[in-house]
Amino acid sequence: MVTAKKRKRRPVTQAQKDRSAASRTGAREALHAYAVLCLTNPAELEHFRDIAASIGWKLDPASDEPGYSLQNALLLAAQRRPLTHCGGFDYWLSQGRAVAEGEKSLGTWRHVGRKKTDEEKAKEKEQAEDGWQSSKRGPRYYVKKGTFDVAQTVPRARCPYCGTAPAGEDDRTTQCPPDCAVFAPRAGSKPPRVIVVELMQAQLLESDEDGEE
Repeated sequence: MVTAKKRKRRPVTQAQKDRSAASRTGAREALHAYAVLCLTNPAELEHFRDIAASIGWKLDPASDEPGYSLQNALLLAAQRRPLTHCGGFDYWLSQGRAVAEGEKSLGTWRHVGRKKTDEEKAKEKEQAEDGWQSSKRGPRYYVKKGTFDVAQTVPRARCPYCGTAPAGEDDRTTQCPPDCAVFAPRAGSKPPRVIVVELMQAQLLESDEDGEE
């Protein structure tokens, strides 16, 4: 029986590490600035709650439920506002739309490594209740680009909402009018205000701690 050889992972270069560190720093700075804005302006805080309801959010980042973790919803909003409907490049192709020419993708936090199974989580919780602490490092995160809001996309064929059609097969500039229903906010539940405030205050604390190192 012939067994397939495992592919060796290529070592991460210093340049890649530097780029990753810079993207994380940029994300934290954007979060800090946006948290300050929302905590000092109630209208901006409510606007974020509307954004989270429209793009879809979930309280547990590890959940398989659809939607962005509240932390990622906050990071997306820190990079671009308004937002109504977000997805990746392939998602928009499946929706009959394409990323418009010249648009830059938004970043979200991604976990390094595989997700823990429910059994592993339950075992760790049981051990923690008994006073045991793992010596393993906590999960590491990086910023992954590749998310776009619907406002950054154009129809690949005739739009079913407004009838706008591209000028040709390779046209990535003909956009639907601003009042097209494709841009309308989607119905959804808003995250509780108290949780949003706590999350934004945490961004300030994390930023202060980063500055002390």
